[in-house]
Amino acid sequence: MPTNLFTARLLGYLVGLLPLLALLLMFRQMLPSQVALVLVFIGFMASVWVQQRIRQRFPYDFRQRVEWWALAAYVLIVVGVTVVFLALVS
Repeated sequence: MPTNLFTARLLGYLVGLLPLLALLLMFRQMLPSQVALVLVFIGFMASVWVQQRIRQRFPYDFRQRVEWWALAAYVLIVVGVTVVFLALVS
């Protein structure tokens, strides 16, 4: 159960990155506006759908250590993506 919760929660966090990355690429003028806005819309809808499904099966319970591990893994991934993106842009 804990590994399923970890995977599901991390997936729920990660699916929300698509619209954010599309917006970032659009504002950096690395992606055409129309393409970025389509990606934002699709990513937002997918994020809402996935998170609703995960929340139905695994309600949030931050008393469980696995919740914190999933959040920490997400933060590390976001920091890593940010560092790589900034290294590529400069």
